[in-house]
Amino acid sequence: MKKIILVGVLVTLSCSALAQEQQRGGDIIDQRSKLIFNYDNVTRDVAEQELSYCQNLANQTQEEVVESKGSGARGLLKGAAAGAAVGAISGGSGTDAAKVGAAGGLLVGRMAGKGNESAQQQKNLENYKVVLRNCMIERKYVALN
Repeated sequence: MKKIILVGVLVTLSCSALAQEQQRGGDIIDQRSKLIFNYDNVTRDVAEQELSYCQNLANQTQEEVVESKGSGARGLLKGAAAGAAVGAISGGSGTDAAKVGAAGGLLVGRMAGKGNESAQQQKNLENYKVVLRNCMIERKYVALN
């Protein structure tokens, strides 16, 4: 009879140990964009690592917000280059996505040339959100907003 109780205790302990070990599933939020992603096949640690990777990728799309001083042409070129990168990263295919991204980048460059810093910051945030969302979805997360 002691053997049966001992086996029952071991089974109970191993089940509770597994439950405490690593819980899978939940939600994770990006503080900058306020985007929320749901996950169910990974642990919180893995979700945080993958979010960090996608945040770093999304940060690469950001243009420096500049005052109206300086060359407008330089702003156009920098904006076009960044926009092409966003188009390529944001899930589009081929040169069409790069062209659309470059056109968006030209708009950012023009706004920078005119000193519209607020609009440039907003465009940066939009680019960040698009790349972050696509990156996380590609890794099988569900975007909740």
